[in-house]
Amino acid sequence: MRGLSALLPLFAVGAAAQVAPNRATLYLHPTEASDARALWVNPAGLGRFPEASVHLDLTVGDPGARGRLRQFTVGLNSRGLSFGYQRDLFEGGARGGTYRVGFAAGHAGLAAGAAAALYRGGGSSSGWDLGVLYDVMPALAVGGVIQSLGQPRVRDSTLRVTYVPSATLQLFGRRVNLSGLGRFTPDGVQGYAFGARAVLRQGTGLPIGLGARLDTDRSLRRAGLSFGLSLGGPDMAGLVATAPGNGGRIDALSLYGVSTRRFSR
Repeated sequence: MRGLSALLPLFAVGAAAQVAPNRATLYLHPTEASDARALWVNPAGLGRFPEASVHLDLTVGDPGARGRLRQFTVGLNSRGLSFGYQRDLFEGGARGGTYRVGFAAGHAGLAAGAAAALYRGGGSSSGWDLGVLYDVMPALAVGGVIQSLGQPRVRDSTLRVTYVPSATLQLFGRRVNLSGLGRFTPDGVQGYAFGARAVLRQGTGLPIGLGARLDTDRSLRRAGLSFGLSLGGPDMAGLVATAPGNGGRIDALSLYGVSTRRFSR
């Protein structure tokens, strides 16, 4: 599998298993997501704010003359109740679909949520994610997610239970975010990720977001890179490129849109 395979070792599965991570998990940390994308990253984020949002993502593998659509995602969230669908198109004509439903609630800076996933394509299996998110102070959020409870078997591979603690520090009036996470299974450390995100022209009609993330293996050797650019605030469009650890080429390019409307509590 090409295009989306560079970071699969971080998910404790092999390329031959044809299990592709949702693209949002490759550029967002569990303590960052708070719109419909949180369904895939950390379901607790769905309850961080009372809001309604929709999400669309289209991903092309090997962008250029040989580029092909590899994944698309649609999702929505309404006051913590969320539904999403991910479609993967693998080499050799294989297809896979993931249906996900989540719910979360929050109060006084603490949010908790759960998401159920149904995997289809070459069989059917299901699993659970549980997440928590806590704003320790206005500038610091901590939390994490337990992934693949039930250890679903997806296209000849079993997804191991994985623990993903995370933290995000906000600086300069929330214009800069610094985030980190670790990935652990019962067998030990799988890898780490470190990211930075900045917002330019904050408070204007067209804010500009810039983001970068480095994924590593358990020995802190580079395993993957991502770079992103977004335009807009409540109605946002973005572009994210991912590359293998050596950064020699872009293996996938995602175009996404998110529209969000927040409500008073």
